[in-house]
Amino acid sequence: MIRECYAGLFGLWLMVCSGPGFSADCAPPAPSAAVRTPPVQVQGRHFVDPQGRVRLLRGINVSGDAKVPPFYGVTAAQQLDPLPRWGFNTLRLLFTWEAFEPAPCDYDESYLQYYEQVTRWAAERDLYVIVDFHQDAFSRFSNGGCGEGFPAWAVHSSIALQTPRNHEAVCESWGTRMLLDLSHHRTWYHFHRDSEGARSRFLAMVERVAARMASHDNVIGYDVLNEPWGTNRELLSLYEDAGRAIRRQDPEAMLFIPPHAFLSSGLVGNGIPRPELENFAYAPHFYDPIMITFKWWLGNSSAPALNVMARQAEEWDVPLLLGEFGAPAATRGGAAYIRQLYDWLDSRFASSAHWNYTPNWNDQTLDGWNLEDLSITAGSNALRQNYAVRPYPLASAGLPLHLAVSEQQLHYRWQHDPRQGSTELFVPEDWWQEGLTWQAPGPCRQRGLILQCWHTAPGAVEVVLTRGAR
Repeated sequence: MIRECYAGLFGLWLMVCSGPGFSADCAPPAPSAAVRTPPVQVQGRHFVDPQGRVRLLRGINVSGDAKVPPFYGVTAAQQLDPLPRWGFNTLRLLFTWEAFEPAPCDYDESYLQYYEQVTRWAAERDLYVIVDFHQDAFSRFSNGGCGEGFPAWAVHSSIALQTPRNHEAVCESWGTRMLLDLSHHRTWYHFHRDSEGARSRFLAMVERVAARMASHDNVIGYDVLNEPWGTNRELLSLYEDAGRAIRRQDPEAMLFIPPHAFLSSGLVGNGIPRPELENFAYAPHFYDPIMITFKWWLGNSSAPALNVMARQAEEWDVPLLLGEFGAPAATRGGAAYIRQLYDWLDSRFASSAHWNYTPNWNDQTLDGWNLEDLSITAGSNALRQNYAVRPYPLASAGLPLHLAVSEQQLHYRWQHDPRQGSTELFVPEDWWQEGLTWQAPGPCRQRGLILQCWHTAPGAVEVVLTRGAR
């Protein structure tokens, strides 16, 4: 019945929704005439800024409830205020195709305006933005009504549409359902073959979004598709096609390339060949299968699985950004689980985007989707046990050599290049408040929560920060 109603109302939708706020223009945008250089680029295995300093991206995904109507995860500018003092410098900002193109070629301009507004709010707080084309299990109208991302019309006509049930307990097991639901696999089969044009429409949508986001200087790149499904050949083709579509509009923006959704378990490695792209990073996700299923960390190290991901980035000679990781707030041992993940990130000098911050969290729907509860706050500015603020080097005047953080100290060593200026370290508020001391080869000064350090001679140097020592 849903399918028949949808088809019968399609003509009416075109007439009604082509009014204010909607555009029924199917033509692709003209290639961008202006070429900008975003403030962060890929150089070998590192992210670098215009001074040539190595940048460490410490990001947060925003937000869980952006997956479902009304799709607006950030509703006030001040909701982003705490993020810089919590140590975040990057938003991986969810973009939902269903919200932007609810019917083929009918683009909801108000949604894109909302997304741009959040991007401007982020810029005002010195936050970079990664545009994250997000989906899980394809659509709210498939996978038993427990998915999200793609619009109903993108589900192949051979597959019965489902009623969305994202606020019901049945969807808590959406991951298992996704693995076992044969219709979910058929949906991706038809998508990759463009059987009814959904793949073509996806690429057109991506290009249209890039044409607009290219005007925002704090947009550093695009995550081409969150946790996709498909064969290695299908995914490689999709990444390259999406990359070309984005680059027609934003030629120098970075691309973030994910593996197959199943690889988020860390159980197997990525077998996809290196994409024929430049200026891109490898962006896998990681969720310990036992922890995420039973909300209990058994104390096992995540390093073996994460090392597999790091080796893939090394093989491709690109930076690693762990695009999602986290734990439900009630996870037994959750704080220690998260700490060992950040310890590993520091040891590898790897960038990251924690899952997630939902500023409009509530105690009925939690993160707002499938009763997940991984938000680092619960409707307030108080952090929960699934995230702890910690220091790290924001920008390094030279190549990083070693980074280690404990409860009381940070040790950071790098191969200093004085031509690149200062090395900048983020230091949490409580470290400053309790009395911060540092040992450094040259002068350092405080600027807000940032410690800037200079040195006149090249070579390996080290800074040691100690809290509560004064």
